[in-house]
Amino acid sequence: MERDLFWAEELRAEIDEAAIDRFFARAGGMRLYVPGARRLAGSPLMVLAGRDIARWISERYAGDYIDVPSARAQARDGLRQALTLAPDVPVNELANRFGVTARRVLQVKAELAQENEPPLLAVMRRASSE
Repeated sequence: MERDLFWAEELRAEIDEAAIDRFFARAGGMRLYVPGARRLAGSPLMVLAGRDIARWISERYAGDYIDVPSARAQARDGLRQALTLAPDVPVNELANRFGVTARRVLQVKAELAQENEPPLLAVMRRASSE
């Protein structure tokens, strides 16, 4: 499944947070096949995720593969989302919350600023540096 991590956010909204954290800790970074309901018992997904999470994933993505986000990917995406939603939160607070350095928070903030920069401003910036 070459999708973004949206399924992980949906999962977090419906299943116990502690169980999800255990699943991501065990399977983070793995690509797992999602069997249908009849073949779910004993599958690697069931072993790693547990019954509730495996059923939830199987109901939606049977016959497909899922990429389980690693802790690093979750922190990266969470940081980007936090900076997008609340850009005025202190850098040190974000660094502490996501387990990264203040320097990394500033780097991500700069990347987001460049991504959201109007195209004309980018052209003008390039022209002025030449």
